[in-house]
Amino acid sequence: MKSPFIKNQFFLAVVVCLMVVTVQPVKAQWLLNFGTATTVKPKDFVFISGTGAQFTFMHNPSASTSFTPFLAHAGLRLGLTPNLDAGYRLCTVALPFSSVGPTLGSAVDVKLRVTPLTAAWQVGLIAGGGLAYVQVANTSKSAWSPGAAVCFSRNISSSTVLTINGRFVNTAIPSAPGGGNANFVTSAGTSVGLASNLNSVVAIMPEIGIFDLHGKINDVMYDGIGVQLGVVLKVDFAKTKNK
Repeated sequence: MKSPFIKNQFFLAVVVCLMVVTVQPVKAQWLLNFGTATTVKPKDFVFISGTGAQFTFMHNPSASTSFTPFLAHAGLRLGLTPNLDAGYRLCTVALPFSSVGPTLGSAVDVKLRVTPLTAAWQVGLIAGGGLAYVQVANTSKSAWSPGAAVCFSRNISSSTVLTINGRFVNTAIPSAPGGGNANFVTSAGTSVGLASNLNSVVAIMPEIGIFDLHGKINDVMYDGIGVQLGVVLKVDFAKTKNK
């Protein structure tokens, strides 16, 4: 029988998830990783949910800045093998330009741990893609975002893990006028985060990243820099069911 503490943690995770999925994100693309290089054990799974914000500094076609609060993020990871897991994320997958309005999208990925568990630095390789529908000139269009990342993590205390990520994402709107070559953005950059255990079941994971944004909308070139920060709660269900 689960203890009241475990029930309370599960209830907290559900509440955070509901808060996230009811927020409408605008003008941003979720790029933070919120995870360590280690993978989930086979048949076990973890849940994360939280929110964040993005500052965008565009210098082409004109200098402008924008701030996007309440970037939604929620996800699950399932262990497949000792070195491989798969994830599903509910997040924004859209172009970070004022002429394009995003909706909530979905992303899937797989992560391969390439270092032994005894290594001080853990290294994981991630590949996946996302799909969402965006508004371009008041018309709904599909946006597809394949991407890849490399994650490094290291224990810095008995309860805290440092994570460093490099990520590349290409988002295209092939159904927009001119196709994907005239409507796309590439995002490349890095992020740094912490995974701090609040107890044996729940962890809090803040992260901040900076990304170069380069693309086109209706064949007009856009360039800029995006800075994202956010925080999520992680619930390890493998540890929960062992209580």
